[in-house]
Amino acid sequence: MGLFSKKKKKLFGEILIDKGLATSGDIDDALKIQKQIWEEKQVQKAIGVILCEKGIIDMEDVNGVLKEQKQSEEFMLRTFIYSAFHSRQPR
Repeated sequence: MGLFSKKKKKLFGEILIDKGLATSGDIDDALKIQKQIWEEKQVQKAIGVILCEKGIIDMEDVNGVLKEQKQSEEFMLRTFIYSAFHSRQPR
């Protein structure tokens, strides 16, 4: 892994799809609702809340996905820091 690798974190909806908790259609619909709420009220409603309100997932699912995202971010940060201090620099 290079010092500045471009591994991106998985989005909330991507994790739900990977776990079989939601379909891509569910995520698309929730994103449309999220956009509509923003345009009407200038309120950013979390996609997890929208999916809970629609009965697609529950708060346990939301918490599990958020925990997975956090662990992934911490792993990427640790990997970056390790690479920064242990990579061989050309002379």
